Amino acid sequence: MTLNIGQRDKMFLIGGGVFVACYLLFFLVAEPIYKKQENINGKIKDKINFIEKYYEVLNQTSYYQAKEAANKNIKNNLHKRFLNEKEPGLAAAGLQKLLQGFSIGAVTIEKTRVEKPKFIAGILAVPVEITVRSNLKNLALFLMRIENHQKFLIVEEFRSRRINKKEPEDLQTRLLISGFTKELDPKGEKPI
Repeated sequence: MTLNIGQRDKMFLIGGGVFVACYLLFFLVAEPIYKKQENINGKIKDKINFIEKYYEVLNQTSYYQAKEAANKNIKNNLHKRFLNEKEPGLAAAGLQKLLQGFSIGAVTIEKTRVEKPKFIAGILAVPVEITVRSNLKNLALFLMRIENHQKFLIVEEFRSRRINKKEPEDLQTRLLISGFTKELDPKGEKPI
């Protein structure tokens, strides 16, 4: 059986066949290849970005080495600022020895008492109360030695009174001096 198809119908059938072939070719072949290529291009861009970041970090090695050296320097300076002993009793004894060294040639220490350790701003402070006898000039020298020492020491309390009414510069002074250890507050409380 033969179909008698006109020239016009043949053109429509051929055009339809070409359209279907192009449609199938586009959606079954070209589009998957395009998406795959797009995916590969995205992975290549990600790897290029990673390599660029890697080289940026490598090029900043000297910066990080300088930061590390600065951090070590800060750590060493801080280590010198705190009392070396970890135990509060030993730290208090070390602080008493420091204060006795400061008093040479300036004041006479009459009485020394170790107070209970406490946390100030999250750091363990070891307070020592001392009573000294001196004149005003030597007391100022003693306080200057305390303030200018490499260890971080603070004078929390300062009470001074005249001992002899005939000698107005003969003073008896009670000082509460705190030194700090490297121990931090375990509770992590906020500073006072």
